[in-house]
Amino acid sequence: MRLLAVLDRADTAVFTLEALAGLLNRLGPADSTILHVEPVRDPDYLSPDEGMPGKTEHERFVHTVSARADTLRQIALEWTRAATPPRDTAWTERVGDVRTLVAREAAGADITVLSRPLPHDDSAVAEAFAGALYDAQAAVLIAPLEHCATFGQHPVVAWHPSYSLDLAVQAALPLLERASRVTFIIGENTPMEVPAPPLGAVLAQMGVSVQVDRFLLGAGDTGEQVRQRALAVGGDLLVMGAYTRPHFIEWLFGGPTQDILAHGTLPILTRHAPLVGLQS
Repeated sequence: MRLLAVLDRADTAVFTLEALAGLLNRLGPADSTILHVEPVRDPDYLSPDEGMPGKTEHERFVHTVSARADTLRQIALEWTRAATPPRDTAWTERVGDVRTLVAREAAGADITVLSRPLPHDDSAVAEAFAGALYDAQAAVLIAPLEHCATFGQHPVVAWHPSYSLDLAVQAALPLLERASRVTFIIGENTPMEVPAPPLGAVLAQMGVSVQVDRFLLGAGDTGEQVRQRALAVGGDLLVMGAYTRPHFIEWLFGGPTQDILAHGTLPILTRHAPLVGLQS
């Protein structure tokens, strides 16, 4: 198994690395890599209307990019050395188009760990997110913005049958099979309208404790209701399908579905469905 973690901000790097550590601890030995991409174009001057950066602006941009890389490299080094025994995780730096390079690396990974998007992120963060989840159509683990006491011991699956959920569950299956307990939460408009998840019986036969938690959806945002329910049942990982493209853009840059990312306190494992065979 190959795991990839993308570091793009110093303030979220520790949480991203904790999520990577959670995967390594639950899955056992794996080929793991930490990636940082240094952009070559100043995000303040991406369109012709914004003109060309002057010498001062260019030097400022180069200094900022270099300083960020130095900081993230040191954070990764300290994280690697802190483990007992030290983790054999490779550090990789690339220079170029962030979205393209992240997509290329994520396409070869089984799971890619990303930082949680924040409202005022620069464009490189959004490009990395889009490159991994949308362009590479990779399974993505979105790290929380706080320390979590456990990871993967009690995954919660937001069950709403769709192709994107099938892909997310497929990526999460090694974690689900190793879990102490798995809860399927099912938000419904009317009671018992969604059939019981067939995967529950499969996991139960493997000795995993399985629960199905149904609840009626209210008038508010569905994503927020799912988040609250996942927290209420004591989950430490949320598995859910990503949205089709219009909702995906909302998810990245705001709108109704941003809620589950903006306020989430759980790692989220998700995957975006390709256009071919898309059902969600």
